[in-house]
Amino acid sequence: MASVGPLPRIALSGLEGARAATPDAITSADLEILGLLGEGGMGRVHLARQRSLGREVAIKMLKDEVGDAHATEMLRVEATIMGRLEHPNVVPVHAVGLDGAGRLLLVMKRIDGAPWRDLLRDSHHPRWQELAPRVEDRLDVHLSVLVSVANALEFAHRRGVIHRDVKPENVLLGSHGEVYLADWGVALRTDERSGQDLVGTPAYMAPEMVAGLRSKIDARTDVFLMGATLHEILTGAPPNQGATLQSALLAAFDPEPKIYDASVPSELAAIALRAMAKDPDARFASALEFRRALDELRNHRGSIALTRTARAELTALEAIFADAAASHEGVDRKLTECRFALSSALRDWTGNEDARRALRSCLRLAIRHEVTRENAAAARSLFKELGEDDAELSAEIATLEEKTRAREGELARLRSLDADSDLWVGVRARVFMFGTLMLIGIAMTVFVWVSGAGQSTALGPWDVVRFGAIVFGALCLVLVFFGRTLLANAMGRRITALFMLATGGLLVHRILAAENGIAPAVTLSMDLVVLGVAAAASSTVIPRAGLSALPPLIAIGLVLAYPDRVPMIFSVTTLAMMGTVMVVGWMELRARKPSIVTAKAPAGSAGRRPPPVGDTRNN
Repeated sequence: MASVGPLPRIALSGLEGARAATPDAITSADLEILGLLGEGGMGRVHLARQRSLGREVAIKMLKDEVGDAHATEMLRVEATIMGRLEHPNVVPVHAVGLDGAGRLLLVMKRIDGAPWRDLLRDSHHPRWQELAPRVEDRLDVHLSVLVSVANALEFAHRRGVIHRDVKPENVLLGSHGEVYLADWGVALRTDERSGQDLVGTPAYMAPEMVAGLRSKIDARTDVFLMGATLHEILTGAPPNQGATLQSALLAAFDPEPKIYDASVPSELAAIALRAMAKDPDARFASALEFRRALDELRNHRGSIALTRTARAELTALEAIFADAAASHEGVDRKLTECRFALSSALRDWTGNEDARRALRSCLRLAIRHEVTRENAAAARSLFKELGEDDAELSAEIATLEEKTRAREGELARLRSLDADSDLWVGVRARVFMFGTLMLIGIAMTVFVWVSGAGQSTALGPWDVVRFGAIVFGALCLVLVFFGRTLLANAMGRRITALFMLATGGLLVHRILAAENGIAPAVTLSMDLVVLGVAAAASSTVIPRAGLSALPPLIAIGLVLAYPDRVPMIFSVTTLAMMGTVMVVGWMELRARKPSIVTAKAPAGSAGRRPPPVGDTRNN
């Protein structure tokens, strides 16, 4: 660096000790001390008015008790360094010189703001209302400040200056958003790195600073200090903790790996850990590289904000699932919103590992939720979306799928049983069959009445056989044309079999009776007994169908009373039985309601029961 010229005299008034100057000099002094802005271990910073320009400035001076030659030289070096680092993030130096008492003065721009440290440690600081009223926006403010610090350091490093004391306390935030890296008192010029000194703040120090060898200090030392500052942003405390100075220095000399909790974005944690690597070669090579890493992260602040919001929601969901007594109302919606937010965050920034990990956690939670609800299909779909092996989850889903298959098999069996007992299946064909039998019965009754065959003596044995053959043949024709419908389910098959067996059995009985010369009256009387038994047996198919056994029972009594009117009694009885069967069937149809295993009626089908799959009732 170029040599420094002699220091000029600076007229100063309003400060104790300025008495060394003449009264005229005091009166004409351009700088008037107005008050104290702050003080550190070696110096004080005063607020002064520069009369010639009508502005306020800051004046830094050494305390009387430390005003030796070494301290004075340090302040002069600081003034020289700051004066030559003309950068927007370095406090401008207006002048350096000696007051009337020979004390060194450093005249700087007065920064109307607050130390960054105050905002970091006080979440209610008034400046937050200007910078970021919302708490969730404050991390980005801190990162923005750190980027400005990195810019100042990169500028200084290019001019051969290492700061060595980067920390929030030495960063000033102006009232208009300005960021200044101040306190260059222990800064080291790279062309003067011989010798040894232990300087800096132990809570932030890099390991090589504790050794005190200037030759080990370079730009990567300031990178470590920025990483330590980032650590404080993320955790609220500097990295080197110790109850005493010695313990803090020991922590700095041999730092332990830092572990961040889940609330810290992993990308920021990775930047901090790399910057604070014990080995300088493992750190960012420059302040510029460190800043670029922060810029990359800040460019994706929308993705990070989405991730932060989703992680908060995920934490709340995890608490709900951990508490057995907690209400799960709205959980589906919250899980969906959480997954959507995290997926959106990943779409915005595919490198967002925090969002990727949170999405996996959200998917696992959603999978367990679906397993709890026994929704195997949804659980399996989410597991595929998870895209990673998880033996425990996979086993849970497999167990649920097996249970679901067993339940569906049982449900299918119940549906099959329900469909097999459905009276609605083939109802039109059965109505046609019953109607055919009724018409035949009516025709025969009319024939018997008109022809005079109502008398038992008017019928021959084979006349009875012919009547039975007509009924059986009619049923066979109905079965030929409507068999597929009549036999579509078990109920239809049982009803059809009952009618075919009853009419077929009567026909066989009549043929045998005719062959043996048994009188028609006796044959028909026995037929009434057979019909009564068959009607009673029908109650095993349709419970109330047993009511059709009443007409044959009554008819048997009438036969005993009127043995010469057996054919007419038989004809009327069969009609009564068929009528009873029709009424009972209608009552059963009205009483039967859809069970839990049958489908719901489609829209527009009110008042009628829906057919099961494969139903042919309307054929």
